[in-house]
Amino acid sequence: MKIVSYLKGLASAIIWGLGQFLNKQWVKGLIFLALFAGLIGIELGTSNYGKKMHAYDKIQGQDYGDIWVHNVFGEWYLEEAAYEPFEQFIKTQALKNSEFRQIFGNVEDIDWTNKSVRSQAIRTLTEAEFISFLASDLKENNEPTYTNLLTGDKYLSTDFLALGSSDKYSLSETVYRDEGDIYYTRTQTKDKEIIHFIEVDILTGERNEENIIELKVNQNYADFGLVRINKTGSLFKDQTDQFFLEMKEDSKTIYLNLSTKEIVTELVDVLEVKIVGNNVYLNNNQFYDFFDPEVSQYKPTAFTDVFRYAMKRHYQKASVTVHNSDYNRLMLKVYFEINQEQKEKFVKSYDNFFYDKAGMFIRGYWAVITLGEADNGEFNQHRLTLANALIGNSDGSSVHSLRDIIEGRAITVEGHITKTLLLQGLIFVMLSVFFFFFMGWSITDAYKVSEKRRKKEEVLEGKEYFKNLWESSFEYIILSPAIFVLAFISIMPIIFGFIIAFTSMGGEGDAIARVHWVGLRNFFRLFDWSSGLGDSFGKAFWRVLTWTIVWAVGSTATVFFGGFIQALILNSEKVVFRKLWRSILILPWAVPAILSQMVFRVMFNETGWVNQILEQIGLYKVFMNLGILGVGPGEVSGWRKVFYLGHTNINWLNNAFNPNFVRASLIIINIWLGFPYFMALMSSVMTSIDKTLYEAAEIDGATGLQKIRFVTVPMVLYSTAPILIMTFSGNFNNFGVIYFITQGGVGAGDASRGFAGDTDILISWMYSLTVDHQIYNMASVFSILIFLLVGSLTAWNLSRTRAFQED
Repeated sequence: MKIVSYLKGLASAIIWGLGQFLNKQWVKGLIFLALFAGLIGIELGTSNYGKKMHAYDKIQGQDYGDIWVHNVFGEWYLEEAAYEPFEQFIKTQALKNSEFRQIFGNVEDIDWTNKSVRSQAIRTLTEAEFISFLASDLKENNEPTYTNLLTGDKYLSTDFLALGSSDKYSLSETVYRDEGDIYYTRTQTKDKEIIHFIEVDILTGERNEENIIELKVNQNYADFGLVRINKTGSLFKDQTDQFFLEMKEDSKTIYLNLSTKEIVTELVDVLEVKIVGNNVYLNNNQFYDFFDPEVSQYKPTAFTDVFRYAMKRHYQKASVTVHNSDYNRLMLKVYFEINQEQKEKFVKSYDNFFYDKAGMFIRGYWAVITLGEADNGEFNQHRLTLANALIGNSDGSSVHSLRDIIEGRAITVEGHITKTLLLQGLIFVMLSVFFFFFMGWSITDAYKVSEKRRKKEEVLEGKEYFKNLWESSFEYIILSPAIFVLAFISIMPIIFGFIIAFTSMGGEGDAIARVHWVGLRNFFRLFDWSSGLGDSFGKAFWRVLTWTIVWAVGSTATVFFGGFIQALILNSEKVVFRKLWRSILILPWAVPAILSQMVFRVMFNETGWVNQILEQIGLYKVFMNLGILGVGPGEVSGWRKVFYLGHTNINWLNNAFNPNFVRASLIIINIWLGFPYFMALMSSVMTSIDKTLYEAAEIDGATGLQKIRFVTVPMVLYSTAPILIMTFSGNFNNFGVIYFITQGGVGAGDASRGFAGDTDILISWMYSLTVDHQIYNMASVFSILIFLLVGSLTAWNLSRTRAFQED
């Protein structure tokens, strides 16, 4: 039955070679099974399937561990005056941990003045228990509160809201005041060309959109009667319990009464009021300072005094090495223990099965499909909010005894770097394709052999099968190593560059960060003609593409016909010393192109040798009389704009007001670099033309020009048409002439122009986008379009040549 053949094929799909075993073809079965074992072995060997991992493994540094708890507090517990906070710590742990109760029994009856008892308690602690307690201690003693600035009464958030609605007053910002004592806040339009000054309440920030002063960016706000005022955030209270905010009006200090909003220039008998933030709240005519540990830093507690003292004693030992990353790792874990939502978000982002545990094949497919799932993380909250609690004392004094081991910068956690993931993923995917080729072979072979046996047809066995395989597929077997290598050194980079065009990898830092799939959005940007940064690629693309086509056609035509004319002249028998002239005219081709390009850049500089010669022979005066040199660009009109050469000197390479002149100069300069090749090529072609063709033309009465038109040109084109087409393709990507002579021209690197200069062609623009600005996605889009355009034109033109059609 045919179903049996299908089942054998299915068996080989599940376990390669199993179908061959069922067909009793043991050698083939072993070969396919070995390949299957290799695939599975590589996947398992490069994986961490059996390894226990956690998101915390991504944090720099090492865990302190359970032994550290004993060592740190073991240095401390002998101090008689310091055990009381630790006693409370042990009692708290005993309520949570049954092990503590088993060791100590009733903790209320323990003599905590006994050093050995404290030492035993320390040995039972773990790092996790310590972190849990430290987090709960900080959280319980640092609840968000509102403090009445007059009475000192404190209210929790829910109790404060019960007092009624409140207004939030900002104590630190910049505003503007006009002569009528009306205050304004400043905003700017998206295009950054217009500045709006909108009326605002100086304390609450409430805006009045009906009163707006509009200025251009180059206009000074002082010309419109506005004065800038900076609120310093310093608050003072006088003897009548009035609060005043210090402000700076230019270099003068003034004070704002928070209750009446009146300005005074001097205060007498006042006290500065310490506040924890940049805002106060007005509720029922009373002012409140809001404390939020996430904003204003956590306050020290009795136990953080113990922690600070113990850590300082521990790190003072000569045998102890201080690792800031280890300490910051501990603090970040404490912070996450306080903020469980942040912890869950962190674990979700950095505990990824495919990235951390999967083998290279599964990870490769995941990488290509997702481009990664975790961004680079920067965590500085642990330092900003916990620092005060861990370097100060609970009595308010600032000890800072841990300042030397607290790292100043935030902790960074590396996420999924798309560029690396994609490269690795493509390598693994392509390698798996070779394995899957053998899987397909195993399936089809198992099915076909089963079918042949069912139909009682001849089946090759053993050596005969492999001998027939060698003879029938000899070319493929011999080429397979080259194909394997070519796939990774040629095909894979092409695929990588193609994929980048469909991602968001388009800015500085994206090469070392995670990016996303964006579909065809980058291609649609070519039709976006808005002027904003990034959206200017639309205008820039069509401008650069137009010039690229003109450049490719112009530079190809000039070098081709320049070489053709030179070859005609040198091929004439009337020219003497033809070999000498050929040797001289071939020299530009013999000199390295980059050297010639650098020389031309110096020669055609604004103060270069060419301009000096033109000035000495009097052409400068002629150009000035014509009104195309020596005048400002604004003074030129009509036909003179087309031929405008510059203000003081001829700007061959950087004429911002006549870029077409620069482009024409480049095409002319390129003739020197390109015509010798075509001259040598066409000379050899003309030499090989049958002389009888010219004799026949003369018999028919053809003139010299007619012989060139009807004999020389067709024969030359027949032989050189494919090279002409390839030269066009090469000039389309002629990076050297454009970059080394003009560096892209005026406007190159300007974001508002899409970073494209006046003389940039697509290839030089792509170089600038990738090397200078890391805009890889748009550069990849252009490379795809170049391939489609140049490849299509080249294939179409080659297919129409006689040499191609007669092949």
